[in-house]
Amino acid sequence: RNFTGASFHHRIFLMSRRGGHVHFSLGLSLLLGWGLSFARVNYWQKQWDASNVYKEFEKRRIRKFTEAGYHVGHVTHQEGVQLGKDGENLAVDPKAMEQLAKEPVVLRLDRSGRAIKEGDKVDGFMPWSLKDSQGLHSAQAPKGWEDFYARYGKMDKGVEGTLGPRALTELQSNLAQYDGKDDFRVIRTLSWAGGVDGGGPTSIMLIGMGDMSTRSARLAARAVYEVQPSGLMVELCRERIGKQLVMPREHKEAVANYARGFATTNPHRHHAWLHHLDNIQGDAEALNQWTKGQPYGDAVQEFASQPPGPIPRLLCLGDVRSSTMERLQREYGNESMTQESTRSSRARQMARGIISMAAGGHKVILALMDTDHLGPVSSWLERAGARMLAVADASDIESNRESLNADIKLGLQRDKGSPQEAQLQASKVLAQAKYALELDSPVPLGFFLNEEGIQFLEHRKRRLLQLTRLKDLVRHTKKRKNWETAEELYVVLPGDKIPGPESNLPGQEPVGLRFEMDRLEIPDHYLRDAGMESYADDLWQNLLASGQAAEAKDPAELTWWAAGAIDVEAENMQEMAWEYQ
Repeated sequence: RNFTGASFHHRIFLMSRRGGHVHFSLGLSLLLGWGLSFARVNYWQKQWDASNVYKEFEKRRIRKFTEAGYHVGHVTHQEGVQLGKDGENLAVDPKAMEQLAKEPVVLRLDRSGRAIKEGDKVDGFMPWSLKDSQGLHSAQAPKGWEDFYARYGKMDKGVEGTLGPRALTELQSNLAQYDGKDDFRVIRTLSWAGGVDGGGPTSIMLIGMGDMSTRSARLAARAVYEVQPSGLMVELCRERIGKQLVMPREHKEAVANYARGFATTNPHRHHAWLHHLDNIQGDAEALNQWTKGQPYGDAVQEFASQPPGPIPRLLCLGDVRSSTMERLQREYGNESMTQESTRSSRARQMARGIISMAAGGHKVILALMDTDHLGPVSSWLERAGARMLAVADASDIESNRESLNADIKLGLQRDKGSPQEAQLQASKVLAQAKYALELDSPVPLGFFLNEEGIQFLEHRKRRLLQLTRLKDLVRHTKKRKNWETAEELYVVLPGDKIPGPESNLPGQEPVGLRFEMDRLEIPDHYLRDAGMESYADDLWQNLLASGQAAEAKDPAELTWWAAGAIDVEAENMQEMAWEYQ
């Protein structure tokens, strides 16, 4: 499990795992914005040791990638004890595999592999300890950042001693940095008067999210319920809608819990101390892989369930495509993900999507994004003519000291003046926005879904919930063959893989989404139904072909596409904000 070169999501890794071995890498972490990232280490790379006997091709590869500047890790041998057989998960009752995957996965083992008996106290929020005097420690995957921090923010001295001073220092430092992001969960309300009809300003609310936070997920759904926007922008792209908007939350939790239960049986046969380290690493990976982005999914689900308003809803996936960010990371390194120019470009793209909806007639717009992008997006909107009206802290909203509904009304208040003056001012602001954000450039303004497209994704999600059993969602894999001879046919970069003989012939079983060091996978048929991984593009093309999605390159084009949703005469524009006046 080494997601170091092909992903740009948050990482909280102490170490990277691949092929059943653990590679320690300290001092190369980048937590803010992109999490910890490590040098790319392949399973066949080994630290040069005169006591070991290497094959000639191994020597050549070690020299090649060492000279190229790649970190070369040390392979730890496996000699631990495994509970159960290969391809067997003792932590889950076999009968549970026949139940629907939306049902909770109950584990029969705790985090250290101890059996859970009837009446035992099992706690997932308790600081981790190797002792059971306070009860057993749940092996369930963390449901959010708060759960992960409760486990590892403060641990038993025995566990801290197992980690060692260097790893413990880095873990605590990274936990502190990410936990500090919670202080920047801010709500900003702006007003933009650039509607082409001059029918009054648009109220725009920006909310900074922690994309792995349970608190942020609750806040996102609450904001949609209270504000009731007609336009919603989330920090996603067309390549992530399958995992974030179609795959149900219950299925993500089921996959994560099944994998964490499987890990308690020590299937990789680590030594005891290494197995304990692997527990922390596995929880971090479960958080990154299955919890990340959940606030956006909860917001869209709440958005789809709202009653229809005067303007049918429009969803904007405002982020840059994931594949573009991955290519940028491969070409320029992990540091490029946290550079100001990268963040500003992404923020500008999100601002283009927001202003495009406002120019098309949407009067109440809610935008959800990572806390790192909240400031840059606000700056781009102000360059486009928006005015900042109110700022509130997320904790004030959660404690009911501030009201989201009251703040959104501020942006709808008209300036004094005649309708002709308002229309002239709107034209000026729109021209300013077109110049600042280059709204007429050939780059798409964003990825948009109309009312029918949103309901189509929700229908797919409900179908998966009703028909998918646990055994249809996750299964054990067969060990892949290591074709060392075929690997010598041509040179590949670290992280790339060469298929073995006959792998591309017709009739071969497709490989699903593999995780837990390639020991588990989500089957290919589920990925196809959910529109995930290689099927993401097919899902989006189907939406485009049916008219349920669009990649507009001009605000007028977006308005024409959404003509059925935004077919309101200019003299009726004042009534669009009826419930906020």
